[in-house]
Amino acid sequence: MSHANFLPSNRTVSNSHLPHARLIAALKNLSPDGDALMQLIALVDTVRPENADNTLLAHARFTTLCETVETDATVRHNLRTCLLGLFAGRKQVSFFADSGILPNSGFFSELWRRMVQRVFPAITDPNYLRDGINLIFHRRDDHVWLDGLPTDVKLRFWQALQMTEVRNDPALLESLAQMLDATDVLAARIGAMGLEPELIRLYPRIEERGSPFLALAVETHQLSAAYRAYLAGGEVPTEDEGQLQVLIEQCREVLVRVRARAAAVGTSLTLTYLIRRLDQSLRRLEIIIRMLSMRHQLDDTVSNDLPLVELWVEFLGQAIHGEGMRQGIRAHVASTIGLLALRVTDNASRAGEHYITTTRSEYFAMWRSAMWAGFVVGFMALLKVYSSKPDLAPLGYALAYAMNYSLGFMFIHVMHWTLATKQPAMTASTIAGVIGEIRGRMKDVEKLATLVTDLIRSQIAAILGNVLVAIPTAMLLAFIISQITGQPIMNAEKAHHMLRDLSPVDGLALLYAAMAGVCLFIGGLISGYYDNLAAYERIRERIEHTRWLRRLLGEARLARFARYMDDNLGALAGNFFLGIMLASASTIGVLTGLPVDVRHVTLSSAQFGLAVVSLNFAVEWIMVGKVLAGIALIGFLNLTVSFSLALWVALRARGVGFSQSGALVSMLFTRLRTNFRNFFWPQNGTSSKP
Repeated sequence: MSHANFLPSNRTVSNSHLPHARLIAALKNLSPDGDALMQLIALVDTVRPENADNTLLAHARFTTLCETVETDATVRHNLRTCLLGLFAGRKQVSFFADSGILPNSGFFSELWRRMVQRVFPAITDPNYLRDGINLIFHRRDDHVWLDGLPTDVKLRFWQALQMTEVRNDPALLESLAQMLDATDVLAARIGAMGLEPELIRLYPRIEERGSPFLALAVETHQLSAAYRAYLAGGEVPTEDEGQLQVLIEQCREVLVRVRARAAAVGTSLTLTYLIRRLDQSLRRLEIIIRMLSMRHQLDDTVSNDLPLVELWVEFLGQAIHGEGMRQGIRAHVASTIGLLALRVTDNASRAGEHYITTTRSEYFAMWRSAMWAGFVVGFMALLKVYSSKPDLAPLGYALAYAMNYSLGFMFIHVMHWTLATKQPAMTASTIAGVIGEIRGRMKDVEKLATLVTDLIRSQIAAILGNVLVAIPTAMLLAFIISQITGQPIMNAEKAHHMLRDLSPVDGLALLYAAMAGVCLFIGGLISGYYDNLAAYERIRERIEHTRWLRRLLGEARLARFARYMDDNLGALAGNFFLGIMLASASTIGVLTGLPVDVRHVTLSSAQFGLAVVSLNFAVEWIMVGKVLAGIALIGFLNLTVSFSLALWVALRARGVGFSQSGALVSMLFTRLRTNFRNFFWPQNGTSSKP
């Protein structure tokens, strides 16, 4: 821990230097004949800081505890006796084999258990050491101040107890026997998990040759049997943990290959959960075996037990930290979906590369694809107006709007056209990928600045292409229909209401634009998720082996269809669900009475065109100005909210940060001053895409 954490504030200095009367009294009152569990609970209550983040106070109290144990032989003896009494007669296998390790119930079952635990806490059984430890550290944030204690202070405490004096105590020998039982339990679980179909599917070589997981189980059982014989009075085991350590490393290598394979062909929550549980079990088995082996290598004359104490402190830290986090819902979700989130954002990253233009040909292609998308959105806005005319229930309106939006967005994708607001959720992952490669080198920041410049230029082209075509298309459609039918497509009241809804000062347009940005971000995640699903479930192969599709389409068409679905399932699903989210927002607002709705920049632009024509262009210029400003702000919020959320998730999934943001902003402003044109017009040259 950094020494900066121990720089005192005025309040904590005074608290940390006060005589720790309660702590000293609790130590003096320890009795070998008392209830060990209750005495230790009372003792930890005197050490625990009122605020778990106050590591300074925890350090001061723990130091006082160490000093007292070191200087007072009676206190040392009584505390050591209490600790041995805590272990004596209690079932300890679950503490050594399960504390801090995920159960085999699965991700969602464990999530549900933690949610229920928050409302109805589980019953504890003091006959189990694991529950006894949880009763001693009964606050959910106890692991915070314990983790904040420096390792040397923890080592000082256990060395002050002079446990070598009681190394052959019956309670301690019984604990060693139960640790051996725990190694057998862990080894059996590891062997079973190593043969799970989810694991074999991604690494079939486990079946082709001897599984290191099964070999690990066999070796562990042999080693534990030798140690049991030694505890029963036999000879010192001739075997050591060397071969077992080799097998543990081989198991870890398999997990590394499985993770790499999952990054290439997709992953699932089940696989991610299994990998985490396997990794935790391997670490636990390794540390217990090392402790047992080191303990057996020490004879009665050896007093330097520091390496063993270090292992014990490491184990206790892992166990108590894991138990403290065992009730955390957010930590469980965040840690388990990390690999899945990385896979999802990696899919988005590959899609995002297509939305960044570097050459003039790519730039003009972006304009063309965006203009075609704007043309389609003009029709979508018109269909929404007509969908609102029948007398339907709220759910009926939501379904009609959803089909309009979803099918329209999917049609735009199928035709390879570009909807500007779909870009940020994809391009943010590309930016995050580049940030993950930066290691403080300015040339890499320069490369990132070029990529951001290209991104801004591409985004401007896409959004202007959408808006500048959506408005006249909608106006033309409204004019043609009004000429044919002899009446506007909507009455004046609805047209004025539509204009007010787009004004940033007359309604909640900006709030709704931010909500649309959230929907766009979620749509990007859905796209990545289904791309991952297509790879993981081998959609292409499954379609190609579907008999009724082969009879219907023929061999050649089926192959093309399977390839298309494999490449585009994510984008189609993302667009489909995006349409549902955008269409359902207003219905949710109506049903709940909450200010819930969305404003999408391209659709809003088309609605502006429809409203103006419906009013026969009799709109005040101030209202036109407010609406145009509203459309610009709606577009800005759509893009920035979705981009910010997508970038945050992508960076978290990769576990990287970015400390050169100041240098990046400075470079962008310098480029803006010196080469403003480059933000709107491409220069032919080397591509900046990663």
